Amino acid sequence: MRLEVRVARRYAKALVEVLPEEKLEKVLEEVKTINQLIDDRAIRYFKSPVVAVEKKKSLMEQILSKIEVMEELRRVLLLMAEKNRLGILREFVSEFESLVDAKLGIVKAEITSATELDENTLEKIKTKIEELFGKKAEISVNLDPSLIGGFVVKVADKVIDASVKTQLENLKKAIAD
Repeated sequence: MRLEVRVARRYAKALVEVLPEEKLEKVLEEVKTINQLIDDRAIRYFKSPVVAVEKKKSLMEQILSKIEVMEELRRVLLLMAEKNRLGILREFVSEFESLVDAKLGIVKAEITSATELDENTLEKIKTKIEELFGKKAEISVNLDPSLIGGFVVKVADKVIDASVKTQLENLKKAIAD
């Protein structure tokens, strides 16, 4: 694991630990908002060794003055600024989201389908994922016509491939053997 990710995880973990469970989702939304406000140019600015830490902190204070965030998040971001760690903001956001999901018992699932899936099918897949993992599932759907038919579900490091494309490839291999 990269050093930036390890450091970002420490800040994210500290924030998760000080927040009561009922505030986690609200702070997660605030973190995502800040992530959207800060573009790649600002990240390069935060990473620059030429820019003084005080200027970086001042920019973060200006950003935080424009939006309302919980005091705990404000303190963590300003601490990151003081320690010259704002360049790892993207990693912090990713780690914080993962830790919040783990604490709230949420698993992210990505479904890739050849065609649009109806609500009934999506609900059945979601229910099955929740049964398998014992956690609440949040689903995102992508379309990929190259699958021909069926779908592929990715949850954490597990992949369930029910696509026609894979079935045809497996049949082709079986015939070749």
